[in-house]
Amino acid sequence: MYEEDDYLMLSGLQHFAYCRRQWALIHIEQQWAENERTVDGQLFHTIAHNGSRIEISYSMV
Repeated sequence: MYEEDDYLMLSGLQHFAYCRRQWALIHIEQQWAENERTVDGQLFHTIAHNGSRIEISYSMV
């Protein structure tokens, strides 16, 4: 029988389908680090689900 730690997370399937390198960094090497763009993406995702509207802007350096 498999141990629970051996199971694949459903989010891992999405990461694998989107980008195999991203999947490996997150699920195998555990080297993923949040940055400005990933935080923005999480915020936009939350807004999409709760119906809020806000504007976010940042300048590219």
